[in-house]
Amino acid sequence: MVSVQGLSLPVAQDRPLPAVQRAYFYVVLLVAIHMIVLGVANLLRVGAEIALGAPSGGFTGLPFVFAEFSRPREQYREQASLAIALLLVAVPAWYLHYRAADAAARRSLVERGSALRSAYLQIVVLVTALLVFGYGQRVLFLVLQAALVGDSTFIRLEPSWVARAAGALAMVIAATGALVFHVRLAAADRATGALSGRAADLGHLVRYALALIGLAFFTFSFASLLATLWQQVLFPFAEPPIPPGLPQSIPPRPGVDEMVRFDIVSSLPVIVGGVALWTAAWFRAERAVRAGREAAPTVRRIAVYLVIAFSALAVLFSLTSAIALVIARALGDRGTDQSLGRDLGSSIPFAVVFAIVWWYHRRVVERDAASETEAGRAGIRRAYYYLVAAIGLAMMAIGAAGAIGAIGSGWLGLMNHDARETATWIALVLVGGPAWAFHWRAQQRRIDDDERRSLQRRVYLYLAILGSVAAVLVFGSALLFNLLKGLLALHFDLALWHDLWHFSVDSAVGAVALAWHFRLVRADRAALAAAGLEETYHVTLLVKAADRATAQARVTAALEGQADITVRP
Repeated sequence: MVSVQGLSLPVAQDRPLPAVQRAYFYVVLLVAIHMIVLGVANLLRVGAEIALGAPSGGFTGLPFVFAEFSRPREQYREQASLAIALLLVAVPAWYLHYRAADAAARRSLVERGSALRSAYLQIVVLVTALLVFGYGQRVLFLVLQAALVGDSTFIRLEPSWVARAAGALAMVIAATGALVFHVRLAAADRATGALSGRAADLGHLVRYALALIGLAFFTFSFASLLATLWQQVLFPFAEPPIPPGLPQSIPPRPGVDEMVRFDIVSSLPVIVGGVALWTAAWFRAERAVRAGREAAPTVRRIAVYLVIAFSALAVLFSLTSAIALVIARALGDRGTDQSLGRDLGSSIPFAVVFAIVWWYHRRVVERDAASETEAGRAGIRRAYYYLVAAIGLAMMAIGAAGAIGAIGSGWLGLMNHDARETATWIALVLVGGPAWAFHWRAQQRRIDDDERRSLQRRVYLYLAILGSVAAVLVFGSALLFNLLKGLLALHFDLALWHDLWHFSVDSAVGAVALAWHFRLVRADRAALAAAGLEETYHVTLLVKAADRATAQARVTAALEGQADITVRP
């Protein structure tokens, strides 16, 4: 502010940049910073290859450039020239535009909190974090392979692996530098309190996306490694004897010890990288939420419930697969103990790993609920319980239709189903049924008017009705089609009777589920009508207050004495 003849006027430098100028600055910055990362990484790679006397590798980050490797010295010159050209163009462009954009951000909180600035920072953080994640895995894999496996007849080291590891490390170094700088810049912007709306949402989206990517890579790789170790260590394949008369010089297979070491070397970089990415992204975001500096964003809740849904599915289906194997053996499935053990190794490790992930994120939901008001806790609890109940219901319905159909086919002599198929249907019921019953009954014990009116309960009930109606329509149509086909042809063979039986069972299961859930909807409506709460409308009020609790208290005080109005956070 400046004073002119007693008047206070805002100076022009306090104003944010025009939108078009802001977009120009950050588009140039976005392109330039990635050119700089490529240039630095490839200069370091070429220098390492020359120092190690190794042949030139592909242009890091742009492998399709200079793909001809028959002229090593020319490759060095061409790749170094391109890297230097990228730097000579990009460094001044980035520096000049960054100084102008950063100066504007320092003058104006509006500029610092703009969505375009946040988009630039978060895109750079996302891309460079994934570059460090991917190339870091390659460095670790090459080093571990050389240290733990070596160069053998069966598993060969990559030619010039030291130079290839150095080239990947060069990208890690270049990307890490850009990543750290932009992470610190984004943290400084958040500390000013200028971020809000879309600018803040972009940061949340990138952090939780990176957390999900890291968690997915870690869990699947760790579970796969455990499954492989289970099968190779506990139930290894025996070397089949060479029949008499055949040449005895057939080369042996790689030993169990060598294969185990290679499996560990292949999986460990992904596991380490996934844990590092998840830890860096998740706990950085969680510290801000737990410290109260930021409200829990919507994208966080979506991420948590996505993990819960996928981990619940993985656990339930892994348990289904394991139980099905045991039931199939009881039903007469032929197989050795070794084959059973190997097959169980494909399921049990996944069930254990994803059960831990499920348990952890359920604890996250419980902590969130503990910090909410009573209405907020109820909403979080409902979302979790109805989600798992829906998964269990779908498994139970599919399993019941399949099991009744398969067992009935055997009893009626229509067509035999093998033991594994029948066992799979039975296992779906044995796993999905308890999962549905536990979570459904837990919510039924809390039934009241608020529970009946809750969005989560209505979504669950109408999704169940929708699925049931779809099953009745699809399988009922197939049943009627096959019945009419037999009647018009005056011929019912074994295959047609088999189809009629299965479509009848599928339609019946869908009809039972439909009737059950439709009855629940009617019961909820009747109870709400008896309480005079059937007609309920949701109205959004905009209240100015220091925080949410104060706003809720103001609305509650204004509506005091009106029992038919409920104020929710």
